[in-house]
Amino acid sequence: MNNKQQASGMGVVVASQSAIVLLGVAGIWLLNISLPAAKIGWGLASIFGVFLAVITFAIFFLVYRFGGRFAQTLLTDLQRVWGSFTGYSWLKIIVVASLAGIGEELLFRGFAQTWINSYIAIAWAILISSIIFALLHYLSYAYFICAILMSIAFGVGYYLSGSLLMVIVWHGVYDLIALVVIVKYRQIIVGNDVRF
Repeated sequence: MNNKQQASGMGVVVASQSAIVLLGVAGIWLLNISLPAAKIGWGLASIFGVFLAVITFAIFFLVYRFGGRFAQTLLTDLQRVWGSFTGYSWLKIIVVASLAGIGEELLFRGFAQTWINSYIAIAWAILISSIIFALLHYLSYAYFICAILMSIAFGVGYYLSGSLLMVIVWHGVYDLIALVVIVKYRQIIVGNDVRF
């Protein structure tokens, strides 16, 4: 990928993730959604978010390395998605991961889950917002399953902690780790004998 294509791709990513941030904020503001009071402070929320991101990546690492056909499907999906980030600088990777964590958690937890929960039970609100999240991330059945499970985990974490910051950090740091590994250190996941 040449510099012009990379700059164009980065522009699309930043624009789309910024639009998701604005959509989440607009939904919360326009529908006058009251976010729950956080049960943990920002420091603890940040620590838990980082810890949960590392645990989540470790789980997915095991799936990628030892998941058989399921893992092969995921690796093919990763090739399609993350291949476009090849050659990104550390700064670009941090920007993409941060915007994804902020925007998607504002939209799917802060807005969708909270709004849906104002009409139905929390379990259904988590499930419905997670199905929407997974459908918008759909690449294959394997990727859908991973996306819905991850979204349910984010939803439960948000419900239990009341902390949007915790799930933003969790999501953003997970994406950061995943992007760094896929872009800079692929062999960690796929092994030395498999190439994208």
